[in-house]
Amino acid sequence: MTLLDSPRTAGPAVLSSRDLVAALDTPPVDDAPSASAPGFDQLRSRLQTWLREWDTQRLPAFEQARTVSPDGERTSALRSAPARADGAVRITASLYDAPNRQGDALAWSRHWVSAAVLPAAPVDGRLFYRFRAGSRLVLDGHAETALASTSVHVGVSADAATSSPFDAPGFGTPVCRPLVGVEAREDVDARAEHDIEGSIDLRAGDTPAIAIVLGADVVFRDGWMRVHEGSGLWIGSAGGGPTGSVEVRFAPSALLDLFGQAGIA
Repeated sequence: MTLLDSPRTAGPAVLSSRDLVAALDTPPVDDAPSASAPGFDQLRSRLQTWLREWDTQRLPAFEQARTVSPDGERTSALRSAPARADGAVRITASLYDAPNRQGDALAWSRHWVSAAVLPAAPVDGRLFYRFRAGSRLVLDGHAETALASTSVHVGVSADAATSSPFDAPGFGTPVCRPLVGVEAREDVDARAEHDIEGSIDLRAGDTPAIAIVLGADVVFRDGWMRVHEGSGLWIGSAGGGPTGSVEVRFAPSALLDLFGQAGIA
């Protein structure tokens, strides 16, 4: 998966969320010469730069969280490589179901989780977040039923000290299913990407947390099926770029009020 290893391009220093908060909270100096005050063009340039740029939050390596396998299977035939801190889960499988077996289709389901605590809010405001979720399935097979799917769950809490992102409303429902019901046949290489974004209101001192769960599911019956190396799921920067991180941007209530976007009461 070449997207997993693409380097980040260095860029010029930008105005971060914290810089903007500091600028908004700095009281004016009445006796300063008017000639030294920033002009409108400079203010507009700084604001436009802030609007274009996001702060990067690295994610810990994904860890296996849940495995469901057919009854009687001692080890899961749907496997994942050792986790690396690059925002990706790599999977393989080699499945065979005898034609004379009686019973329903066989099903495998595996989930992996990564969670991160984000920087504390310096003042009341709103945290915006975004990232890209991608999947790739390299398959072949010949079976009565041989389908593979992927999913992404996201939970965000305002303050990790008082609530868990795993308890966030809607966490149990996938925010997207990058690939759904991909059929294993000769030389299948299916790929999909989705940009995911959201926001949450914060009070000064809150330390928000985000949890992301990646899932892979296989339904299979009567035949054979393989999930080849190169298959996997990943999280990375929205719009493409390096994997293993989400992008965040904090907007103080003063800025939200300026643009008519009501924050927390």
